[in-house]
Amino acid sequence: MTDGEKLLLERRRRGLAAWKLAAQADVDPTTYSRIERGERDATRDQRLRLARVLGVEPETVFQKVTR
Repeated sequence: MTDGEKLLLERRRRGLAAWKLAAQADVDPTTYSRIERGERDATRDQRLRLARVLGVEPETVFQKVTR
């Protein structure tokens, strides 16, 4: 399972719209969409913010996380 697929799964588990998760994590909605589709890698900061909003450890969703 890719990072984008895991991100999508966690987002859907929480009933969040993509734009809402992006806004809460301070990520541009277009950028977030590209991350979720696997067209772009999230930056370290984006990974940490997205995981925080989802309420999971970054490693739950992303393969590469450097704290």
